[in-house]
Amino acid sequence: MPESVQAAPLADGSFDGVAATAEGHPLVFTSRTAHGANTGQAWDLTTGAMLGPPIPDFPAGRAEWTFGLPTGSPAVAWTHRDRVHVQDVRTGRELVLDGQPDLLALAVHGGRGAVVAIFGPANDAEVVVWDALTGDRLAEFALWLGHGTAIDRTALHATPASGPLVALTGGADAVVLDVERGEDIAARAAPAHGLVLVEPAESALHVRGLDGDRLTVLTAPAPCDRVTAFSGGPDGRLLVAAGLEGDPCTVLAWDAVPSENGVPFAPSHCVKVPAPVNDLALAPDGTLLTATDEGLFTTRLRP
Repeated sequence: MPESVQAAPLADGSFDGVAATAEGHPLVFTSRTAHGANTGQAWDLTTGAMLGPPIPDFPAGRAEWTFGLPTGSPAVAWTHRDRVHVQDVRTGRELVLDGQPDLLALAVHGGRGAVVAIFGPANDAEVVVWDALTGDRLAEFALWLGHGTAIDRTALHATPASGPLVALTGGADAVVLDVERGEDIAARAAPAHGLVLVEPAESALHVRGLDGDRLTVLTAPAPCDRVTAFSGGPDGRLLVAAGLEGDPCTVLAWDAVPSENGVPFAPSHCVKVPAPVNDLALAPDGTLLTATDEGLFTTRLRP
């Protein structure tokens, strides 16, 4: 049986989305609604303190903003009124670019922090890569999305470990882009980054390598949604959290070893939150963050 734990409040308010850096000092970014306006806010998870002033007119939709650590300094990128804004969270320096993409991600391109914009209302999507510091256009290429479009998908990255790779999940299949090469890496051998994709299935989550091979199955009592994962640490263990479709106030978590081919893993934790979950994130210190209409909550899943 999974260990049952309660989520602890970090901040009051209505939170639409949450994201965390994939390594290093645990930093978090949130979108929240207050007094009829949406704002973006960075947090230091260790101290629980806000970093810098809130960003006004910040989008609520998770497809419209992204947060990560592309090359050593945390950055947030978001869209607003046909513009892409990129801000260094530590310095407050902001870059503004023209465009209203359907998806945003962060990556590393030639050793430089990059913003990846995907314009894809049709099956033929356009991918544009900008330098996150200077705004220089680093790459531009077309992408065939098969039977889906960009607006059907979610963009995932784990910078800096993911380097130039960005995964587009949702639709019929996951697409993994190498923005330096300008191609879907399914067309060639997958690089050995130790990265994985976690896909919801019927009463389970399937953990796959970037080449599509199934590595591990995570069993669940019911279908799951809002999946988040973190892979790191000296033992290479994978931490996964997902909400239960039929129980919006419950999150299951798994602590697994994806290299053990074919071994199923049962949930290690069952996390209860006081309101339906809007979004999930996992910080590199093993803390689960849950965004709800009644607050932002944390749960430590690893000591």
